[in-house]
Amino acid sequence: MNNYKALIRKAFKAVVENPIYDQTSIGQYFSPEYRQYVDGEELDFDGFCQHMKAQKLSVKHAVIDFQTMVEEGEIVFTNHSVEILTNENRHALMHVIAEFRIKNNRIIYCNELTRLVSGDERERDLGSRL
Repeated sequence: MNNYKALIRKAFKAVVENPIYDQTSIGQYFSPEYRQYVDGEELDFDGFCQHMKAQKLSVKHAVIDFQTMVEEGEIVFTNHSVEILTNENRHALMHVIAEFRIKNNRIIYCNELTRLVSGDERERDLGSRL
């Protein structure tokens, strides 16, 4: 039996919380067919890689706190927060609700809503920044 919640946790640790851009890690956890829909924006795998590069250029530190994770088959829903410290030492707190789909042990799809809870308005687009 697969534990896709653990896969999501590992992916976030290796890709989002890691302060260094690592395309090998992205490829380990995300399918080349990956599609992400976030706050009205659509990203494919290459767009997601660009998004991660942009985040690494502006974010010094990010910590994910999963409040709720629900797994059903190859689908995982999360309700999580992201605490961020930018390279300019601005703090932000984001609230994210997301649906992930897994295929062949890699994330193939994400549909998320991201909300800036606190922090500078310049961080509002961190969920989809390119």
